[in-house]
Amino acid sequence: MRRHEQHTPQVAVCAADGHNALMSSWMPYLEFAVALAAECSRYAVSQLRCHPAERKDDGTLVTATDRAIDRLISERIHHAYPGHAVLSEEQTTSYDAGAEFTWVIDPIDGTTNFARGLPVWGVSIALLQHGQPVVGVVDFPLVQEQFAAVAGAGAWRSGAAIHTYTGDTIGDEQLLMKCTRTDRFLQINTKLKVRICGSAAYHLCKVADGTALAGIEATPKLWDFAAAWLIMIEAGGVMTDWQQRPLFPLPAISQEYGAAPTPVFVAANPAIMQQLLDSVTVRTS
Repeated sequence: MRRHEQHTPQVAVCAADGHNALMSSWMPYLEFAVALAAECSRYAVSQLRCHPAERKDDGTLVTATDRAIDRLISERIHHAYPGHAVLSEEQTTSYDAGAEFTWVIDPIDGTTNFARGLPVWGVSIALLQHGQPVVGVVDFPLVQEQFAAVAGAGAWRSGAAIHTYTGDTIGDEQLLMKCTRTDRFLQINTKLKVRICGSAAYHLCKVADGTALAGIEATPKLWDFAAAWLIMIEAGGVMTDWQQRPLFPLPAISQEYGAAPTPVFVAANPAIMQQLLDSVTVRTS
């Protein structure tokens, strides 16, 4: 518990250097998101193996803990920022383009891992202004890693600044993160060793902190990557959909985000992204 309580001042100290104006503007939101993600992570840890997973209409899994955390986060946001909208996996999945600020929530990213007792899962909270992420926090309590970012001010892992891999060489000692569904759609010819950890947000954050060079996610939805996208970008990475289009800002129209996934490519830098794209072939059958 004390580990989470110490994160907010660590982030503040690391972020303040050279980015005072930006941080003074977004710091209250960052501190709010960091504290809320830590609170929800502690609750989730207390609920491990307490509730079986259920299958939703879209085929994904949900537990009572997902739903409880989703409600808790929404209630906290509406109390602290009553004029802000909330888009979350288990409640409101539509985007209100008329709201200046929208919080995008994934109460537990990696629900299958959580339900089966594997440690890689986390709470994801992002704040968007006019559809553009400005604050992102993803807390992974059992692996003791918390990622955070502020637009224009950098990204951090557990309070320490992070950056993507800066080289342009791919080798078999380096990693590619991907989801289990990727191979249904793509043939990948790469030297990179593949790792599947079961959380889209964790995969992206591992590219952001330099652990992996690239990532491919076949079926993520907005709440899976909203916070991790900002962490990736602020750490120096690049991320697009499978048509190589930017993911943000969201289109300035109110629409539903619960139905269709947004497949993404992620890479440490443009040179690695090009090599990733060159290694991928779409399956035709």
